[in-house]
Amino acid sequence: MLKIQSEEVTSKANIIQVHTFLNNLNNFKHLFPKDKISDWVSNKEQCSLKIQKMYTLELKKVEVKPAYIKLSSGKSASFKFDMQINLIALDDEHTTAQILCNIDINPILKAMVSKPLNELFNYMANKIEKAIKLGELD
Repeated sequence: MLKIQSEEVTSKANIIQVHTFLNNLNNFKHLFPKDKISDWVSNKEQCSLKIQKMYTLELKKVEVKPAYIKLSSGKSASFKFDMQINLIALDDEHTTAQILCNIDINPILKAMVSKPLNELFNYMANKIEKAIKLGELD
């Protein structure tokens, strides 16, 4: 099992804005590096994409609470995982977000993908504020 924890990022948006943005999986397109994804398909409850035209990533919402959103891998994902995005309201205008992920992967692949996946989740966490700030709300 590979456990990944992104950096904790602070967004200049209230927790309701951040939660609303993350609760719609159509918006996740704004969190991935545009030059590394293809075959994007989404709706409010799930999304699917290919990363570097190699790995299929399918995310489905499984639980939504005010302080977090839980996602899991779909049937067509290249590997099984669960992800949780934790949110903490710092005040009326600032929210922290952190992505936690557990990936069921064999030890050989774990060594190969650990660093790139950690970089991806840090990238995604940092894009939360930028996407909200730019008004990229579909």
